[in-house]
Amino acid sequence: MKKKNIYIIMEMVRRELHGNLLLTLISLKKSFNVYISDSSTFKHLLKKNLINPGIIHTKSITHGEAKSKFHQNLHEKKYLITAIDEEHGLLDDFDYEEYFITNRVSKKELDKTSAFFCWGKYDYKILRKYFTKSKNKFYLTGSPRSDIWKKKINFEKNKDEEQIFKKPYILICTNFSFSNNINSYKNIIDMKKREGYYDRTPNLLKRDQDFYPYQKELIIKFVNLINNLTKKFPNYNFCVRPHPVENINYWHKKLYKMNNLYISNSGAASFWIKNCKLMIQSGCTTGCEGVISNKVVINYVPIKYKGNGEFLKKISLNIKNQDKLFRVIKNLKKINFDNKKFQKILNERIQFKNKRLAAENISNVWFKLSKNISAKNNNNFLIYFNLIIYENLKLILHTIILIVRGKYGRMKNKLNYKFPDIKKKSIENEIETLRRDFNLKEKIEIKKLGKKLFFFG
Repeated sequence: MKKKNIYIIMEMVRRELHGNLLLTLISLKKSFNVYISDSSTFKHLLKKNLINPGIIHTKSITHGEAKSKFHQNLHEKKYLITAIDEEHGLLDDFDYEEYFITNRVSKKELDKTSAFFCWGKYDYKILRKYFTKSKNKFYLTGSPRSDIWKKKINFEKNKDEEQIFKKPYILICTNFSFSNNINSYKNIIDMKKREGYYDRTPNLLKRDQDFYPYQKELIIKFVNLINNLTKKFPNYNFCVRPHPVENINYWHKKLYKMNNLYISNSGAASFWIKNCKLMIQSGCTTGCEGVISNKVVINYVPIKYKGNGEFLKKISLNIKNQDKLFRVIKNLKKINFDNKKFQKILNERIQFKNKRLAAENISNVWFKLSKNISAKNNNNFLIYFNLIIYENLKLILHTIILIVRGKYGRMKNKLNYKFPDIKKKSIENEIETLRRDFNLKEKIEIKKLGKKLFFFG
């Protein structure tokens, strides 16, 4: 039977995988075929005419000249583009219009887009008011990631992770995307310049330049805090989870080697959040997930700085010094953490209290839009055969270039940090977990067609 095609672009696996898999499972009930991969793979398949027009779902619509050309190509070939911005800009105290809309949602790109899905009432109202002529393209759906956050999912544990559960553990989520990025600060700024961020939002350069020294100072405070926590509270385990873009080796070098310390950013953050006794972070989206998951969330702010992550202060215990934090841990059972109040505030920004899943909302919009596209199956064997040749030649060529330039040793760990190799068996296990916990009965077909391409039908 011929089915209509959905193509989901995934950038950061550890951040987006489970939400996209849930979105896939819901969409399969509406007789779609679904493909999940990165933008590079889809660009190649589009160029080789190996995929038929359908709905292509992306994680942002304005992101530099290359993405603009890709969208134009899709638009001309009669694909329908939909989007939800994974870097939603809801947690900052900076002006949402100036620092988020101008950077991430332009009129030029919105004209090519059929639907833009909003996380909550906050961004929905502002975006519709800002783009009055295109206001009907914005849908208040929520994010599939928040579907995962609000559900008690029993993720599988590996042998190393079993050790952590031998004691109650405190989760420390770090987000030092400037001061501890796997790329240098200079490279981050140069990348943003190339992709036009500072042209679209001139004040953003000054903001980033101010943020960098703040993060350099803050990360030292976190190192000191964690080293003191592991010594002071031997009856707890401490799990440090760096952001996916961070250099994890920094934490291995700076933190004391203690039996109750675990450093890992593998898998989904949801696994660690749902099972911890307490969360410590500083202006990170994981704090929102902690509140949704009914955890005590500490926003550790030892340095005064107004800007990134200010919204988290409204839904967290804001602690400025170590002594107060130690007292909280000692008296954890007595802490009055008003989750109902915090969840009400958070629901304005990230819609999660409605009964219908965000994934269902998005899939319903796709079903409506799909009336404008024809059903035509792709030849998965040709896709698979082509990608075997293309991906291996690309890897060989890239490796040779890096070796010749003397950069291979330094760069090899950076090549796939956003989208590491995922085994088919791993995806099958994740799918089974989601099917069980969301009571989805339908059997599905899963094929791995390339290093970063999965088919679901």
